[in-house]
Amino acid sequence: MKEVRRFYVILVGLVLLPNLIWAALPNIIVIMADDMGYGDVGSYNADSRITTPHLDRLAAQGIRFTDAHSADSVCTPSRYGLLTGRYCWRTPLKRSVLFNYEPPLIEADRLTIASLLKAKGYRTAMAGKWHLGLGFTAKPYHTVDFDAPLPWKGGPLPDRAVSESIDFSVPVFGGPEELGFDETYYTAGCSTDQEPFCFIENGRFLEMEKASYRHPAGSWRSGMTATDWDNKTVDVAFTNWSLEFIERTREAQPEQPFFLYLPLSSPHSPHVTSDFALGQSEAGVRGDMVWLVDWCVGQITAKLDALGVAENTLIIVTSDNGPLPGSLEPGAPEGTARITNGHRAAGPLRGQKARVWEGGHRVPFLARWPGQIAAGAVSDDMLCLTDLLASFAALVGERLPPTAGEDSFNRLPVLKGETIEARPAMVHHSSTAFSLRSGKWKIVFGLGKNRITPAEGKGYLFDVETDPYETDNLWQDRPEIVAELTKRFAEIQSSGTSR
Repeated sequence: MKEVRRFYVILVGLVLLPNLIWAALPNIIVIMADDMGYGDVGSYNADSRITTPHLDRLAAQGIRFTDAHSADSVCTPSRYGLLTGRYCWRTPLKRSVLFNYEPPLIEADRLTIASLLKAKGYRTAMAGKWHLGLGFTAKPYHTVDFDAPLPWKGGPLPDRAVSESIDFSVPVFGGPEELGFDETYYTAGCSTDQEPFCFIENGRFLEMEKASYRHPAGSWRSGMTATDWDNKTVDVAFTNWSLEFIERTREAQPEQPFFLYLPLSSPHSPHVTSDFALGQSEAGVRGDMVWLVDWCVGQITAKLDALGVAENTLIIVTSDNGPLPGSLEPGAPEGTARITNGHRAAGPLRGQKARVWEGGHRVPFLARWPGQIAAGAVSDDMLCLTDLLASFAALVGERLPPTAGEDSFNRLPVLKGETIEARPAMVHHSSTAFSLRSGKWKIVFGLGKNRITPAEGKGYLFDVETDPYETDNLWQDRPEIVAELTKRFAEIQSSGTSR
C-alpha cells in the first residue's frame, strides 16, 4: 500500500511540476518598431511633434534606457543580432539587407531567443516583419537557384519571371517555425516594400491562390501580391493576430508563460498608414506611423490588463535602427536625420539609418516588469539589442554556451536597477563602415566608403559623454586611445566573440 501511495505522490508531482516551474517565469513580449528614431518618442524628446501616450506610460511604469543601441543600423542585420545575440557582420551578409527571395540567414542549429525560451516551457510566437530570409520552392520545370550563395544571384529586385516561378502552395522552410517559434504570422521581407506582398501563417502563404504580379496601392514596387493585400493595414493585422495569440494561449494553458516577438513595419517607408492614424501627429504621415506604433503598444498593454497578466509580464519596446534620411534645416550637421514640421526623428543626435553615427543606431528602449523593474527608472548603461539573448537566458536560469550569443551580455541586473560592471565594448556597423564604443570613447573607422569622408585623420574619435552629438573629432589629439580601441576592435573581429 505504501508503494502505491508513493507512486501516486510521484505521479501528482510530475503532473504539477510544469505548473510550479512556469509560475516562476514571466511572460515576455518584445515589440520592435521599424526605423523609429531616438527623438520620435515623447519620453525621449520633449519637443516631439508626435503624441506617444502608451510608450510614455511604459517609461513611467518601467525603465527608460538612454544609451541603448541596435545591433546594426539597417533592418536585416539588426534583426539577426536581436534574435541570435550575434553581430550579423560575422555571417555571409556583410552589408545591406536581404531582398525578396534570398535564403535563410539564421543557421538551422543556432540558438535564438525563441528556441531558448521554448526549451524552458514557453509558448512562443512571432507576428510581423521577418526579413531574415526563407526557403522557397520553385514550380515544376522552373530552374531558379534559391540556394545560391549570398548575395543572391537574382539581385535585390528579381524580375517577374523569378517571382512567377515560386510555388506558393508549398510551405516555406528555414524560417521562424524552425527557429523556435510555435505560432507565426508574418511577411517574408520588408512588409510594404518587398514582394511577395502577402501574409505567411505557420509557414504557409495566405490568399495566394489568385495572386497576381502588380503594383499594390501605397507601394513603390511591383511584385506578387495577394488578392486581399492592403499596405495601410499591415501593422493592425500583426497586432490583432498578437492579441488573439495572447488570449488563446491564456485560455488553453493559463499557467504556461508565453513569449511574443512583434516586429512592426512602421514607420518604415513607404509612408502609408491606416486611415484612423492619418493626421494624429504634427509630423506628417511618417509621424502618423509612429503614432500607430504607439497605438499598437496600447492595444497589447490593454489586453494584458484585461487578462490580468500585466503584473507577470516583461514587455520591451524598441526599434531596429534610427530613422531614414531626410531634409536638413539650414546649418544642420551633415547626416542629420529627417526634420518634418520641426520634428527631429533622431532628436539631437547626428546621423540616421544606415550610418554609424549615433542617430543611426541609438534607439529608444523601454521595459516594464511590475515588481521587478522600478517605476520611472532611467538607465545610462550601455546596452545593445544583442544583449537580449543573454539577459533572457539569465532570467530563465540558463547560461549561454560558447557557440551561442557570441556578442550578447547579460544586462538583466541593470533592468532591475542593480549596479554591475559596464558592458566592455560594443561594435556599430553599417554597410562597410564600423565603429567601436568602449566606455565614453567611440572610434569611427574610415567613412569614405559610407559616402562621408573624414575631415581629418583616418577616422573619428569622440568622447560621447561630453559630446554625444559627435561634433568634436579627437582622432589627432588622443592617438593612444585610437591605438587602444583599434586593437580592441581587431580582437573582437578576429576572435569571433565579444565575450
